[in-house]
Amino acid sequence: MYPQYPPQQPIYYGSQYSGCLKFILYAISFFIPLAGVIIGVIFLSRPDPESKSLGQTCLILGIISFVLSCCLAVVFGIGPVFIIPFLDSGY
Repeated sequence: MYPQYPPQQPIYYGSQYSGCLKFILYAISFFIPLAGVIIGVIFLSRPDPESKSLGQTCLILGIISFVLSCCLAVVFGIGPVFIIPFLDSGY
């Protein structure tokens, strides 16, 4: 029998993702929080450290953007503006 060795991990050299792609993913994560969470989870599941770092940053940006939008909705009352026209039948 041949000895059983664990599978070798791939070796990554240099940057896999360009700065432009990272910027686009960060912008999407900030302006569309749900997309940021989804992108973050996808990249966190990849084995290389650069993908994990990118996924963690996208996830954090998505969460921060969601919390910030909730706070702004409470402070400026943006939330009820979108809901009130649908609640009031008035006719």
